[in-house]
Amino acid sequence: MTRPLGVTLVAWFFMLWALFTVIPKAFLLINPEAYSTALELNAALQASASWPVPFWFQLLHAFFGVVVILVCGIFMLRGRLWALVMFLIWIVGVFGLTLAVSGLSVSLYMKATVAVAVAILLLTPKSLAYFTHTHTR
Repeated sequence: MTRPLGVTLVAWFFMLWALFTVIPKAFLLINPEAYSTALELNAALQASASWPVPFWFQLLHAFFGVVVILVCGIFMLRGRLWALVMFLIWIVGVFGLTLAVSGLSVSLYMKATVAVAVAILLLTPKSLAYFTHTHTR
């Protein structure tokens, strides 16, 4: 079965996004001034947060997310159902963490928009048939 275009677009977009976003995340670790600025910004956001999340956890989550997204993207291109499920769970988790950290913010609305677009592309009957067909081989 041929891979639907929606699966290809989502997988490649998120894999490239993960690779490009690892650079500024790593910069936080090697540049004390950038790390300090990020801590200050996080403290300002935490003041209005409904559930404070420690900065170290957010950073760990961000680096772990790069690995999760890359693995899911690679295996979604291969039609693995578990990768689709893991990716969708990760998206929901990111949405929840964003809600906890920054409340009802522009970031949350942007992530909600992306999540809806991803769901539309990955949960179409054609896409689901691709994952279930490949899964049963």
